[in-house]
Amino acid sequence: MGRPRIANKEERFTAKHEEIVRATYRLLAEKGLHGLTLQDVADALDVSKGVILYYFKTKERLLLATWRWVLSRVARRIQEALGRWATPEEKVAAMVEAIFISPEANRTFYLTFLDLVGAVARNPTFASLAEEARRIEEETYAEVIRLGVQEGAFPQAKPEEDAKIVRGLIDGLFLQWLQEKDWRGAHALYKEACRRSLLRYLRCPEA
Repeated sequence: MGRPRIANKEERFTAKHEEIVRATYRLLAEKGLHGLTLQDVADALDVSKGVILYYFKTKERLLLATWRWVLSRVARRIQEALGRWATPEEKVAAMVEAIFISPEANRTFYLTFLDLVGAVARNPTFASLAEEARRIEEETYAEVIRLGVQEGAFPQAKPEEDAKIVRGLIDGLFLQWLQEKDWRGAHALYKEACRRSLLRYLRCPEA
């Protein structure tokens, strides 16, 4: 229960760790999970591959650290946004605002995330990466729902169970958005649709 378990692992990052994961995330959007190599990351940073291995040991550990870093940033934005609003409805809106950052940032995130999902289907080695993504997202959403339950706005909601539905709604809308020809122009429309859909569901999830 409570805040997503993300902060401690990220706080142990040095500046060099973060520099490497930032470069990895950028390259994942370009090359995909399977196309990316440790040498690619080393070349982007103008260091030897040995430097990358020194900090992360294996490609899988680097990818896991990169996803923890990315998702922790999303979770932190949501947590900071929640503190600025009073009602559960405002908190849901703030959560959506923190998730729908910009067309470019969201496109990079979801193209990379979909590549991860596909990799899990083909190679169970990457299952831990997808599980980490799922856990952080659902714990973040459950925290928002739990606040609404405590304040009586979402009385029928079940935080852990409904967090999965919330995740499905958000990810599903992003999948549709990615297929829009004018994905930049459609971004704000999908953000508003997400806010309305989440509130309708959370106010009466069993309807």
